Amino acid sequence: MSNTEFVDIVLSADERYAPYAAVVMASALDHAHEPSRFRFHMLTTGISEDVQAGLKAVVSAYKAQIVFSVVSRSEIESLASGRFGAAALLRLYMQDYLPADCKRVIYLDCDVLVMEDLAVLWEVPLEQHVMAAAMDLCRGSVGRQRRDFTSYFNSGVMLIDLMAWRDEQVANRAVKYLKTHQDSPFPDQDALNHVLEGRWKRLEAQWNFQPTAYAAVEKRYAHLAAYHEEMKRAVAFPCVVHFIGGVKPWNPESTHPLAAEFIRYSAQTPWPINARELRKQLPWKKRLRLWLKRPKQLSRKRRTKNI
Repeated sequence: MSNTEFVDIVLSADERYAPYAAVVMASALDHAHEPSRFRFHMLTTGISEDVQAGLKAVVSAYKAQIVFSVVSRSEIESLASGRFGAAALLRLYMQDYLPADCKRVIYLDCDVLVMEDLAVLWEVPLEQHVMAAAMDLCRGSVGRQRRDFTSYFNSGVMLIDLMAWRDEQVANRAVKYLKTHQDSPFPDQDALNHVLEGRWKRLEAQWNFQPTAYAAVEKRYAHLAAYHEEMKRAVAFPCVVHFIGGVKPWNPESTHPLAAEFIRYSAQTPWPINARELRKQLPWKKRLRLWLKRPKQLSRKRRTKNI
């Protein structure tokens, strides 16, 4: 693979999530050995010119590129999105908007933080699989429906063979699934897992580091016993941190051990997050609860070796 080849990275965001996408890009570029190889593709239903200019400024500071693609709202209005919003479904249309020279892409959600050079992920051999992803560690409602949770991936970080994705009509089949499963708890993720059953390669948990890994190591979860060493590696050296759950790092009630790293990278964007000021606005009882959780938060953060 030539070092002059683009590393194509896809994100999807609306106006509200664009500032967080900027943090994702800033962290990815900051950890890249050759950031000028990075070409970002932003799928959106519409972002103002001012916000686009802000995103371009983040990327151009590293001599990287960004391309905006506006997906018609009419294409996603009929699909279930639930609490995730329309932007979560935009990736199902990436094959229609990415340039012809895109053969492979890395997809990232906007609630992640990159802590390793994505060129390393880019080089992972797919071995005839359509894509690669890490297993989903959440044991929620969807988990109870699974025969084997290790066969279900989290779609927040994906390495995709775009040619195979197109050839096997993954997106079209996923859309068809969504139209007949309007009650899916995790709409596009469930759809992609259904369509790609047996056609995806498992990435190590480091590449989609989920909060459950902390408890898996501390409590030695029985269902993850076979992956204990992998979970320890993920805790110590996360490559992509995924802030799964309703309380994101930009929420003043977040207790994620690495939330402060996300906040720190926001300072490299036009939309810095002032966590201290946001926390001051919380009722005193909530601030007290956060303070009581601080020792556990710091203990977990100390386990991370690559900050």
